[in-house]
Amino acid sequence: MDNNDVIAMEKGNSIQQIKKDIEVTMPKQQAQQFLIDTIETTSTLQKLDPIYRNDSKGSIDTLSVQSRRLRKHSKNHTPNNTTDGIDNGQIEYNVQKVFWDTWLNDDDVWYNLRVRGENIEDTVIGMIQRQFGVDLQDLIFNGDTEIDPTAEDAAFLSILDGFVKKMKKSPYVTDLGDEEPTLLDFINHVQILPERYKNAHDDITWFMTRNTHDKLMSQATQRMTGFGDAVLQDGKLVRIAGYQIEIVATLQSGFAALTPMKNLKPVFTRDLRYNRTGVGATAVAKDATYHILFAYLDAVLREVDAVAYLTGSKL
Repeated sequence: MDNNDVIAMEKGNSIQQIKKDIEVTMPKQQAQQFLIDTIETTSTLQKLDPIYRNDSKGSIDTLSVQSRRLRKHSKNHTPNNTTDGIDNGQIEYNVQKVFWDTWLNDDDVWYNLRVRGENIEDTVIGMIQRQFGVDLQDLIFNGDTEIDPTAEDAAFLSILDGFVKKMKKSPYVTDLGDEEPTLLDFINHVQILPERYKNAHDDITWFMTRNTHDKLMSQATQRMTGFGDAVLQDGKLVRIAGYQIEIVATLQSGFAALTPMKNLKPVFTRDLRYNRTGVGATAVAKDATYHILFAYLDAVLREVDAVAYLTGSKL
């Protein structure tokens, strides 16, 4: 038996472990951990500190500027004269049920298994989480229930309204039209964001595409003089006008926004179902296993007025 035969036998024995049908409704704690592990594979979603709930409908706190807590003291304390009397704004969430499926080729699974040195189940789950995470980030940012049904991505994007659509409801907008974006455009745009949010939040962030970042970075590097309004680090533009930059993978073109990081809040319920099969003629013909996940999510913009966005065909 030569080395190729040994490898083929090892592959067959390993892959056989995931050929059996599985249908699992994960316990809530396990479901949340699966989602956390999935989101940790994403570039931006993990930074938004998602919320996990048991109920499909409910409310979370808005991003209201903190109420003043200093009041005149009186001997007769009433509930309205304590911090319980300071109301925090609430905004509703309403998760949508989604499903995500994929065929994992046996050769790809085997390659990942050998490279990562894990057991077969961990390898498969890792592959699923990386792919699932990309789709989650794309949908949560770019979803639009009113998209043209004939559009190429309509079936995917129309699942829910994402952050971009919700941020576009803000009255604070700079329209660049067909002009190329410049650093000065972004610096001037800072003035549009209401001052109360600048004073109250230290996580105000530019959300932009890689293409927009690269255009602005090119302008910063070509300047003959110093660029105190833009900061380059390791060949990457990390700040503009003092505010950090987040390059969002899969963010739709024509859009950039300035808003506190915590203003964008993904919400998931602790409900997750996972099915898998490697049985049947299709699985044999594809030399693959079929995997499907059912999950529940929403994208909540906590405060519309805490967003100042730019639009333009060259962004």
